[in-house]
Amino acid sequence: MLLVIGPTCAGKSTYIRALRTEAVAKGQDLDVHFAFEVRRGKGVPTGPDAVVHANLLRGGSGLSDDQVTRVMPGERPDIAQVIEAADRIVVLGAPRSVLLQRASQRELNEPTHERYADSDYDKERWRTMLSTVHLAQKYEQLALTLDGTGKPVEYFCSNHDELVPVSRWQFPLLATERAEDLCADGHPAPDLDLGSRTYQADYREGASGSMRSLTLQRALTMPLAGRRVLDIGCAEGAAALSAARMGAEVTGLEPRRGRLKKARTISRALGTPIELHNMILDEYDGARGSFDVVLALNVIHHVNDPFAFLDRAARLTRSHLVLEYPGLGDRKFGATVPGKDVPSDELPLIAVSLPGEQDQTYVYSPASLERYLVDNLGVFGRHEVIESPISDRWISVFSRRRRKSGLDSAPARESRLRRELEDSQAQARRLQRRIDELESSTSWKVTAPLRKVTGRFR
Repeated sequence: MLLVIGPTCAGKSTYIRALRTEAVAKGQDLDVHFAFEVRRGKGVPTGPDAVVHANLLRGGSGLSDDQVTRVMPGERPDIAQVIEAADRIVVLGAPRSVLLQRASQRELNEPTHERYADSDYDKERWRTMLSTVHLAQKYEQLALTLDGTGKPVEYFCSNHDELVPVSRWQFPLLATERAEDLCADGHPAPDLDLGSRTYQADYREGASGSMRSLTLQRALTMPLAGRRVLDIGCAEGAAALSAARMGAEVTGLEPRRGRLKKARTISRALGTPIELHNMILDEYDGARGSFDVVLALNVIHHVNDPFAFLDRAARLTRSHLVLEYPGLGDRKFGATVPGKDVPSDELPLIAVSLPGEQDQTYVYSPASLERYLVDNLGVFGRHEVIESPISDRWISVFSRRRRKSGLDSAPARESRLRRELEDSQAQARRLQRRIDELESSTSWKVTAPLRKVTGRFR
């Protein structure tokens, strides 16, 4: 079965009609279906002649348009089913401005399909759906979902006389203001010859598709458009770049220079800027609540002081903290346990591996992290536990409590003012450090004669 998927007005019907004309010329025909029919109880089409037309922005029953724009593709049962059944997948898109123009001129839903030829196209509704700030995130989430299948996928832009191939990395950028510039450049494929054994391209033996993509698909479902994201231990930038393609402003911390160099190379090649620092979390002097989302994927089992790490990470986020980590059933940890009597992940325990035997220090149960961050510190009000695609690991998504309305008490005001003072001092230190870096740079020294003439030193 061939799955053709994309937003409304992306050219799916035109593409399928061309395929059908070609098939008829050969004495064959195609069996065309719609993904929403699956949601209504019709079976998933299969077979070499079956084609499924899927509108990425169509929602389920009982959901408002705003809710639909926030539902990620992998969370929709009809999309998940047709993706699983597909043998081959074609993704169509076009710049948002082009889709909006097409939607304003369209009159009928499917004029070439006998079952829906007389159905009116709801211009205002679909223009609203196309205008959502979450469009880039839906595109990237679709690509992450398809990455994880390992199936053949082709991406195309329909804003040309003929369909033009688009890299998987460029597809989410069709929802940004840069989209028409990419079309003008012909969508050149990025040069990403970094070798096969990279952290970004998951090479673990037995992986189905990309484990990294599956982690991000499951973990990055909170709204990210216009949000600030910190990726602690960003490695070669897989999560950081994915969040940036979803519309976030991203900062990455990575202590290994080799990985950071690759992250910078990938960022430049993809034309997706992220701010990168060669440091660990302890060295980052960020203000309290300076990020909306903090990521620490497969990091906390390597740190020396997990409680201090969690305290700092929780302090930096005003909304979400996302952790991926090995549980008590982790095989590396189990190899260091005498008698192999490993406790259950349901117990609130943090365990320590024997030194020097494995490349990790701690393993955690989800219950232990919830007890510390939710029950003891009280900084988060919700904890969602998701099974990691990596064997014996978990993903924990913590979200902040909503502030209660009403006046603060005097101690609360004093505490808040102290935090604001600390944050201001941290901001001043960070700005001073940037000034020091600037004044020690080559460009500062080269422009020294000019400053002597103008009298402008800072």
